[in-house]
Amino acid sequence: MSASADPQATIASTEVRGTKAQRADALHDLSVAHVELGHLDVAARFARRGLRLTSEARFHLVLAWIDLDRGRRKQSLQHLDLATPHLRGGELARARCLRGLHLCQSAEPRLAIAELTAVIRELRRYGDERWLANALIGRGIARCNATRLVSAEADFSAAQTVLLALGEPGRAAMCLHNRGFVAMLAGDLPLALRRYEEAAKAGLDSTSRPEALVDRAEALLAAGLTTEARRVLAPAMELLRRCNRHVPELAVLSARCALRDGDPGPALRLGGADVEFMLAAGKLDAVAAHRFRGPVQTRALGWLAQARRSSRRGALAACRAGLKLLDEHHGDWPRRELTGHALGLARTAREVLHWSEQHRASVPLPPNEPELARALTNLRRARAFGLPLEAMERDVRRLTLASAARTTPCATAPAELPLVSFIVHEGRTRAVTLIDGRAHLRVIPEPAELVRTAKLALRAGRAVTTDLLPDEEEVIVIPDGVLHEMPWAALGRRVHVIPSLRHWQPSSRGGHRTWITGPHLQNDEVPELQRQHGGTIAKSTVESTVNALEGAGIAHIAAHGHVNQDNPLFSYLELEDGPLYGYDIARIENPPEIVVLSACESGLARAFLDAGTRAVIATTLPVPDAQVSEAMAEVHRRIGHPAEAARAVAHLGFSCYGTGTRVAA
Repeated sequence: MSASADPQATIASTEVRGTKAQRADALHDLSVAHVELGHLDVAARFARRGLRLTSEARFHLVLAWIDLDRGRRKQSLQHLDLATPHLRGGELARARCLRGLHLCQSAEPRLAIAELTAVIRELRRYGDERWLANALIGRGIARCNATRLVSAEADFSAAQTVLLALGEPGRAAMCLHNRGFVAMLAGDLPLALRRYEEAAKAGLDSTSRPEALVDRAEALLAAGLTTEARRVLAPAMELLRRCNRHVPELAVLSARCALRDGDPGPALRLGGADVEFMLAAGKLDAVAAHRFRGPVQTRALGWLAQARRSSRRGALAACRAGLKLLDEHHGDWPRRELTGHALGLARTAREVLHWSEQHRASVPLPPNEPELARALTNLRRARAFGLPLEAMERDVRRLTLASAARTTPCATAPAELPLVSFIVHEGRTRAVTLIDGRAHLRVIPEPAELVRTAKLALRAGRAVTTDLLPDEEEVIVIPDGVLHEMPWAALGRRVHVIPSLRHWQPSSRGGHRTWITGPHLQNDEVPELQRQHGGTIAKSTVESTVNALEGAGIAHIAAHGHVNQDNPLFSYLELEDGPLYGYDIARIENPPEIVVLSACESGLARAFLDAGTRAVIATTLPVPDAQVSEAMAEVHRRIGHPAEAARAVAHLGFSCYGTGTRVAA
């Protein structure tokens, strides 16, 4: 079975005419070229014409290849049985290769690996480079099934090298895509997405290989981007329908998307087709057996199934084992399912505190890479010209996920300070109070009403009264749910509001002061503050602001803010040339030590804290223009103690987010 380096050229230049042998050769070349382009119906028509013309075994071989691609295994094997007795030499090796590919789907992986290893030796002996690549790819798939991921990576890499040497960049790109699939199995989601992206840029034709779209949708779903996954699945379903190909994973992924969107019906109808849906259908014993073997995510799901079928003590142990597995392989999904299950079983105050910290999402920092910077610039331009933003925002999310995320050093909050940690789970808000080593647990009824009442009191100029915090002068608060909107400093304490215990940063490094003013402000307090405290007023463009924030000790930003509830990193501050997004802040390698956001609520305090900023003074309320200058003057008089500075302007809704202890001299 020959193959062309350029199937399109073969189709364009081949005519079925001449002698019987010449017509047979032309039909064979056309059928193979169309197979390589994924045009399986057309390829099958040419192969059947050739079979009617000559009854040659090579046409049975092509039809076996086509039926295997379509998922019609029985028909494929029938064609192989008809072809094999009449094949010799290299053609027989190709038939053995197809049988090895069948074994990848139907048998113990070791059988497929053994068969394809023998075939690879034969194909090398015959110098059949294209089918050598096919066999290497097949063995790579079998090794994936056997969880021999290092060897699978080597096979796909070798096949990629062979195909590049043959001048087949499209098929080489498919090998690169397969290497992304190996990374996905290993639990390295950023590497998987990056390789999928590189494969698309290298010429992977997803119209002829819609399975690639299915793989990409799998990765997007694992990253929590259900909407994006569905957008990728839609063209995959249409392409597979057009070429009459069946990919079982497609139905599984569609049902998983529906399950994520709260519709369990499609998942339950799949029955045992996927371990996640076995969980939904209650088939826990079958899934739990996967916890010792298979890809990382499957094993983690096995531990989740084990937790769901075990007593409380055994369930907590299974959750810990699943999390340990994900930590060792840098995996993410199904982390929150494991922590959520454990949190539902937690009874004591210390158990709730421990599992709530495990359950809080750890936000990876987007990479500081030129391509992401360009995507953000394109997004700003689209907003400026009133163009649709959805596709641009999707590009930003995709580039973030496809790159290796940065991490920042973290510490643990000091035991000597009282701590109140809130967690929302299964519709309940619970609070753990930890003072002098003693932990107390309680349920918080109607937290939304508490926040509403507090904000109304501030607007009316009244004191805020609540029993959310202990009667202590200084306290660390970890809010959750609607309590993120609480004006904490107005509760009459020196409060440090942190997203998790990991965000406590006791050290101080100092640095220069920088001042930034956005457009359209009624009152600009910056010139007077800069005159009093020194520092540099930066040009209020995005790049100038990012450069000015790099390594700053204290940064003051006076600008209008806009909150994005769906994705906080798309919250932004208005600058002269467009929005300063949370994604821009995450690009800063050395973020400011202390940030003052003199704006209405912007939603960017968390972005600064995740980037490594020690303390952010920000408000949850609109600040009257007439009061801004006086309030900010008071903040900067006390800025050496951020929590105290926020307390001085708590009546305007300001709080200290992060570590608000006194700055070291």
